[in-house]
Amino acid sequence: MPRLTLVVLISGVLLGLSLVIVKEQSLTIVQAASQSLMLNSEPAAIAAGNTYIVNSTADTPDADVGNPTCADANGMCTLRAAIMQANFVTGADTITLPSGVFLLTRSGDDDADVLGDLDIADDLTIQGAGSSATIVDGNGAVTADRVFQILSSAKETSFSGLTIRNGKKVANTFDEGGGLYWEGGGSHLILNDVLFEGNTSRYGGGLYMNYSSAGDMVDINRVVVHANTATAAAGGLGVNFGDFAGFDLRSTQIYSNTAYEGGGLYFQSTSVPFGLLSVRIENSEIYSNTASLSAGIENHSGDATVPVVLLNSHLYHNSAGFYGGAIGNYGALDIYTSTLEANSAGTRGGGLYNYEGGKVDMVQSTLSGNLAQFGGGIYSELFVHNTAALTMTNSTISGNSASRDGGGLYADGGHTQFFNDTIANNHVLVPLGIFYAGMGGGLYITGSAIIAAQNSLIADNTHRYQALPPEPDDCFGPINPRWYNLIETTNNCTFIGSTFNNITGVDPMLGPLRHNGGSTQTQAPRSSSPAIDAGQTPFCTVATFVPLTVDQRGFPRPIGPQCDIGAVEYSPYALYLPFVQ
Repeated sequence: MPRLTLVVLISGVLLGLSLVIVKEQSLTIVQAASQSLMLNSEPAAIAAGNTYIVNSTADTPDADVGNPTCADANGMCTLRAAIMQANFVTGADTITLPSGVFLLTRSGDDDADVLGDLDIADDLTIQGAGSSATIVDGNGAVTADRVFQILSSAKETSFSGLTIRNGKKVANTFDEGGGLYWEGGGSHLILNDVLFEGNTSRYGGGLYMNYSSAGDMVDINRVVVHANTATAAAGGLGVNFGDFAGFDLRSTQIYSNTAYEGGGLYFQSTSVPFGLLSVRIENSEIYSNTASLSAGIENHSGDATVPVVLLNSHLYHNSAGFYGGAIGNYGALDIYTSTLEANSAGTRGGGLYNYEGGKVDMVQSTLSGNLAQFGGGIYSELFVHNTAALTMTNSTISGNSASRDGGGLYADGGHTQFFNDTIANNHVLVPLGIFYAGMGGGLYITGSAIIAAQNSLIADNTHRYQALPPEPDDCFGPINPRWYNLIETTNNCTFIGSTFNNITGVDPMLGPLRHNGGSTQTQAPRSSSPAIDAGQTPFCTVATFVPLTVDQRGFPRPIGPQCDIGAVEYSPYALYLPFVQ
């Protein structure tokens, strides 16, 4: 069918098309998301019990827990007294907190709520007047304790509409959860409209989830985790998953947190192998976090069956002293329709650092403007067994920089596959005073790495030594261009395997990185680009020869007799206008 006729037929439904996850199983993004465990977007109702209405900001205990009335020695219902009553009476209770600052003052350590933090031992809902209005201040400099601890005996707990701040739990080497520590134990925790701010601990500066039994579940919605500190790992949020764990984090901001590793988020698993039920981060922002290792997210969880899923999210301005500006991955991670932008690492992997044994599938996503010495966009690590795996489909690596090697990708071992990707405008920029050759503006590939490309566009990448003019440099080292790729400059590449129907030595005529539709930025081919209709026929496919039916933006492909090379399918009638969410 002629390109014009097909475009007319589909133009009215372009924006309504479902996004497609292209993986070995050929699932769509929407299908995969809906088939994963999804907890309610609002706090689930807990069975009715006693309701305690707090009417005092004092930090005083209940005078007589055997008396069903919430009352301190002065007859006032304080937050501490209400929790003591709720713990004493079996059943699901509710505490209503009005506006105000509830400052903890009772230093000490017990699980009875007389001293130190607020310990929740039975099913409980705490409802504040809003995170900007109701503030529970742990006063950690005085109490030397966290703010809340949820014991394993509390099976259903819900917090909403409050701020949890200034908790401090650092006395012991493995202290966890400066603001909140959740013990799990076959339990369900719901957080909605909660701000964790200015808390400190060894692990999980803001909050720490310990999945101590099979089936533990956490549902986090519209939460802000800001300016928390961990002296070891998980500056903002730490999670230790157990078997058949469920975790759903949505519409959340995690920013300006600090740790040695995992500045924003840190995921680990109790045992391997194990089975997750569902672990997802969606529609969230993770930014301006700092760490020596993995400033945005450090992931040690997930497996080939149930990976950790990052969906429709944005990681930016995270800064790592060594590895993994946005993400350090040691487990299994799927990234869909997300952006890793303007992150930095002191040595390796400005956007993504994928360690040996780590597995990353990236679909319809963009890495741009990230910076490191090696692997400005991505660094794939070789340690002993050479098992790191990276698959990119319908994705863009653009505008990343390295000061040594590998502006877009540094593959130091492992296995990387590109399917309909665009790798363009990445650079190696060796600064003045540094005497280093600096190679692989687009891709730097060591002899131990296995790199395969299919229907992908690698062009407009450069390396530059100090003040000398930039030189074209799309790839350095051995690459297997399976078929139908466009690689503009091949001077430093060594082709291995089949080179069927590849295009080399020509300008792809790409537009700038911008919003061309969809939720991520792309570089669209111009009308005279040689990448148009130069891909596989009749369909572009992934490794299992499953057809790709959309491009990075979610627009249909192919339009015309063959699909286009690269992440974007050109259409003369799909105007590339700024995308507004």
